[in-house]
Amino acid sequence: MPKYDREFYIIKAELCKALADPSRQMMIVELRSGEKTVGELSETLEISQPATSRHLAILRDGGVVKARRENTNIYYSLVTPKIAEACDMVQAILFSQMEKNRDLANRIITT
Repeated sequence: MPKYDREFYIIKAELCKALADPSRQMMIVELRSGEKTVGELSETLEISQPATSRHLAILRDGGVVKARRENTNIYYSLVTPKIAEACDMVQAILFSQMEKNRDLANRIITT
C-alpha cells in the first residue's frame, strides 16, 4: 500500500463517522455482551425502534455490526470484538483528558 492511499483513508473516515454518535456508541457497549434484537436494544437504551433501526443500518453499512435473521427476528452483533476494544481505547483517552482538565480546573480554583 502506498504511504497515503486516499481510498483507504476515505474508508477509514466512513468507519469513524459510523462510530461518531452517542446512541451508536451505547449500542456497541450493549452488543459487546452478545447479539441483540432491535427491540432489545431499543428497550435497554430507551430509543425508539425506528431510530434504533436507523442507527443499526449505519453501523451495518460501516462494517461495525452484522445481522442474522432467525424466524421473524433479526439479531445484531459486532463484526469483531476489536470494535469494542477500539471504543475502550477512545474511552481511556477521554478519561485521561478529563483528568488533566480536572487538574487544571483545581489549580485555577486554588490560585
